[in-house]
Amino acid sequence: MKKIKNLDETLFEGIVFHKRYTPFEHSFNYKFCYFWFSIYFKKKFKFFKRNKLTLFSFYDKDHGEINEKKINFLNYLENKFKNEGENSINDIKVFCLPRVLGYVFNPISVFVCFGKNNKVDAIIYEVSNTFNERHSYYCKIKKNVPIKKRFHVSPFFNIKGHYIITFNINANLVDLQINYNVKGQKIFEASFKGRSIKMNDKVLLKVFFKNFFQNFRVTFAIHIQALKLFFKGAKYIAKPKKPKNFYSGS
Repeated sequence: MKKIKNLDETLFEGIVFHKRYTPFEHSFNYKFCYFWFSIYFKKKFKFFKRNKLTLFSFYDKDHGEINEKKINFLNYLENKFKNEGENSINDIKVFCLPRVLGYVFNPISVFVCFGKNNKVDAIIYEVSNTFNERHSYYCKIKKNVPIKKRFHVSPFFNIKGHYIITFNINANLVDLQINYNVKGQKIFEASFKGRSIKMNDKVLLKVFFKNFFQNFRVTFAIHIQALKLFFKGAKYIAKPKKPKNFYSGS
């Protein structure tokens, strides 16, 4: 069950973990720092801004449909939630990696819609691959509802099966868990578990010097682990055409 609190702006330092179960086991983990913040940027920071270059930044063009030349991602998100029946939007919180000095690659970004009384109504999970493609999955808040896979992420997995995604966040901890199942068998899992740090400019400066290379590490790690899988004998699967629809609704 998802337990999500509408926290103020927060950093979460923790561990990204991946494990493949078939046809052989392969796992790895890395340290990362994720950001949790309002898409409305209600709080102002010197070192974290929207659509402006600074130490950390969130750019609209890093999210949503890639073919859109100019996108106001705030309006885009609101419209997506409203089209799904979420008409009373109190806040939309984001859980993702920010740009660091202008660079980012987000394997997954989470957008949480808070309605009346700060109740979580729905979530959009946005997934990116290394082929400059993105796909979003809209989910109502229900217990362990399977999400049909529609998007090519890894060159070692077909587009079939389902995801089970759980996202829990509170004032102390965050736990994002993704299980990938095919025909009832778990073949892959990924997770991020982290502890909270209250966001302010002093902390942002400290985190910048501590995690300066983390976004480059994301891309580097993806390719290194892919090479390891290839040399272990994982079957390479050619990338299919991207889905016609960027967005999978309810």
